[in-house]
Amino acid sequence: MGSHRERPPLLIRPGFSRRFAVFVGFTHLSAAGVIPALTADLPLFLLLLPIAASALYVGYVDVLRLAPWSIRSVLWEPDGTWRIQLVSGAEHEVRLSPATFVTLPLVLLNFRCGLLRRRALPVFADALDPEQLRRLRQRLRIEGAARDPASDAP
Repeated sequence: MGSHRERPPLLIRPGFSRRFAVFVGFTHLSAAGVIPALTADLPLFLLLLPIAASALYVGYVDVLRLAPWSIRSVLWEPDGTWRIQLVSGAEHEVRLSPATFVTLPLVLLNFRCGLLRRRALPVFADALDPEQLRRLRQRLRIEGAARDPASDAP
């Protein structure tokens, strides 16, 4: 007979988030808007080039999740282990970092994939079913990264 504390696995497969796309666009446009006020000897397009490259990269990898190394889904097993599945189909076992951020409009899942590699999955409220997002926030607040003692190590 199972314990009342056992929970079913939680599969998080976020969809497209309009809020995230607007946020990324707004921050990059704000950075580009400051460039003309700078007094630099470089031409304007050379200063705008890194901002445009960053906007394209973040849009491709994190907003649209089209890159092979983008996170497609995350599975939180009942024993506390986490598995991420990439768009390429590869799966990796990861640990939840204590730096995970939980609020009503946004959950930022930070993962450790080994000694030096880290991954992040921003989950805005419009990217998940409201009930699934509620369960995720609830379990993160109750259990969080505390179930994995190795996640506290630097």
